Amino acid sequence: MRLWIGSAHVVSFSLVLLSYHASASAQDHHVIDTDHVRVRVETIATGLHHPWGIALLPDGRYLVTERNSGDLRIGNRKGELSAPVEGVPDTFRFLGDTRSSQGGLFHVALHPQFAENRLVYVSYSQPSTEGAGTAISRGRLVESGDTPRLEDVELIFSMNRHDSGGLNFGGRFVFDPRDNTIYLSIGDRRNMSRAQDPKDHAGSIVRITDDGQMPPDNPFVNDPDKDEMIYSWGHRNIQGMAIHPQTGELWVNEHGPLGGDEINLIKSGRNYGWPIQTGGVDYSGARIGSGAVVEGFEPPVHIWEQEIGPSGLAIYTGDLFPQWAGDLLHGGLLAQGVVRTRIRSGKVVENELILTELGRRIRDVQVDQEGAIWLVTDHEDGEVLRLVPEDSVATGTIPQQPGTATGTIPGKQRKE
Repeated sequence: MRLWIGSAHVVSFSLVLLSYHASASAQDHHVIDTDHVRVRVETIATGLHHPWGIALLPDGRYLVTERNSGDLRIGNRKGELSAPVEGVPDTFRFLGDTRSSQGGLFHVALHPQFAENRLVYVSYSQPSTEGAGTAISRGRLVESGDTPRLEDVELIFSMNRHDSGGLNFGGRFVFDPRDNTIYLSIGDRRNMSRAQDPKDHAGSIVRITDDGQMPPDNPFVNDPDKDEMIYSWGHRNIQGMAIHPQTGELWVNEHGPLGGDEINLIKSGRNYGWPIQTGGVDYSGARIGSGAVVEGFEPPVHIWEQEIGPSGLAIYTGDLFPQWAGDLLHGGLLAQGVVRTRIRSGKVVENELILTELGRRIRDVQVDQEGAIWLVTDHEDGEVLRLVPEDSVATGTIPQQPGTATGTIPGKQRKE
C-alpha cells in the first residue's frame, strides 16, 4: 500500500505477511441501559488505525478499512485481523491532524452477488496531478496463499474535478439491491459554492452502475446544463447512507457546518440547498445562506438542535432488537455514541443518544444477518464493536449518564 501525501510524494508501508494477528477478545464487553433495551457491547477487535468502514462477509467475518494508512483488513469474531489486503488502490492524504486532513481509504462494501463474483468495492481519495478527488475502485477478493489480495482491480468512478484540498470528501456509498446501482456521496471539498454547480460532482450524490457506467434512468440524462451522473445535489458532506430494505428509500445523514447536521430523504433530481439552505453557521460564527428551510429547495427531514457529527447509518430491521424496528441508527463522531431516530409519517418522533459511556467516536454502523449491530470507532486505537441484547441482569453495567437518553450531546471533539 502506498499513501500519497500533500505534495504528491509517496511513502511506502511494509506489509506484514502474517495470516492473522490477535487483536482483541469478543469476551471483552460492557452492558449499557437504553430507553427500550439493555445492550451488551462486545469488543471484537482493537488496534485499528482510524477505521472508517466495515463490510460484513457471509461467513461471519468482516472487512474493515483504515483511513489513515490506506489499509484494508479481514477480521473474525475471535479478534484476529489479517495482514493488509494487497491490491488496494493508492490513496491521497495530507500530513497533519484530522481537522485539516480527512483523505484516505473510506468505505468498503460487497457486491450484492459477492457469493458468486467475490467483488469488493472501496471508496477513497484518489491522488492525481490536480490533487485528489473521491473515487471508487473494485476488485476480486482472493484468499489463497499467505496474504489476502484484490485481483483485477479497476477504477470505476472518479469525481470530475479534483483539487488540492484535504477536507469534505464524503465517500460513503451503498448498493441498491433492486438493480445493483451505486449511490456515492461526494462532499463539497470545503468549497461551498461547488455544491450549487450541477455540472460539478462536489456536493452531490452520484448514481452509477456496478461497473461505473451511467444508468439510463438518472434524472439529468441528456440535460446539457447538468452532469448526467448526478442524482441529487446541494449537499455539504454526507457520511451516512442507507437504503430502506422495505421501501427502497435512500436515507442519509449530513454534516452541517457549525450546527445544522441533517437527516435527508433523497429524491431523484432534487437540490438540497447547501449553502443557501442550512441550519448552521460558519465556524467563525458568520451567517451562511438564507435559513434552515428555503423555498425552492428540498427541505431536510430533521435538523439536530445539537451537533452530533453524523457518520455511518443503518436502518434496523433485524430480529434481535424488535424495540428498534424501522429506526435509523446514526454513528456520532462529535456525540461519541449512536443516535437512534424514530420517524413516523415523515417526522422525527424520537431521538435517543446511546453508548456515550464508551466515549468513542462512532464512524460506521452496519447490521448483520443475525440482527446484531456492528460499529467502528474512529481513533488512533480504533475498534470493531458488536451490539446484542443483554437478556439477563448483569453485573458491571455502566451507569447511564444524566441526560443521555434524551439526547444531550457532549460539546467536545472534532466533528468530521
